[in-house]
Amino acid sequence: MELITTNPLRLLCLLGLLLGFNSPAFGGDEGGISAAQLLAVVKHGQLIKETENKFRTKVEEPKNVSMFSLTNATFWTADMDIDSDGRETVMCNKQRDPDFQNELSCGTDIAADETPYFVIPIGKPANSRKRGIRIGQVGAIICSNHVAYAAFLDECGDSTLIGEASIATARLLGVDPDPKTGGTDGPVTYIVFTGESGRITDPKDYANHAKAIEIGVKRAKELIAQYTETNAVAGPQGDK
Repeated sequence: MELITTNPLRLLCLLGLLLGFNSPAFGGDEGGISAAQLLAVVKHGQLIKETENKFRTKVEEPKNVSMFSLTNATFWTADMDIDSDGRETVMCNKQRDPDFQNELSCGTDIAADETPYFVIPIGKPANSRKRGIRIGQVGAIICSNHVAYAAFLDECGDSTLIGEASIATARLLGVDPDPKTGGTDGPVTYIVFTGESGRITDPKDYANHAKAIEIGVKRAKELIAQYTETNAVAGPQGDK
């Protein structure tokens, strides 16, 4: 039987099925902006005081993760657990993941093994809306010198638990995508571009990864330029 598809993520998922779900993930970079460029920017982050040590990466672990602000961006560094929630597929179901839920906070028909997305804890202290973050916001996710762009499409019901992204996101970053045995302790840095210009506004485009890359690359370039200019003005002693 001939199989035709033009979706590169679906091709990766198909190859994953052929090789086995626990096969090596596919690591790469998107958009021509390096992890080093983005990580240089996060050094300028300012602690968001109300989030200081208010998040944890595992239920059994202490709260030691905080959020930080940049110009028109919010970021944190955590681990990456694998989210398989959304539309049921061969790789996203109760048999493969006992915690699987067939819906996402975005309310649209999205499959975790096809669409790169990431998760933010619900409510306080994340206070997403207060920080200009809504469903559809695009983020740059950095792990092991790889960069991938994904949309914020799901919220964690535990307001203190942070560090989670979809199967498709993990594959792009070279992280084991199995929701039971995969993920990584990191460090994984999540940079969320705030405001309307950093967001996929039409729910019909939530699964459009090319759109996420387009928005993410544009905003990442602006962010890097902002802090490059700041350094140029401040001189060798850095920001004042």
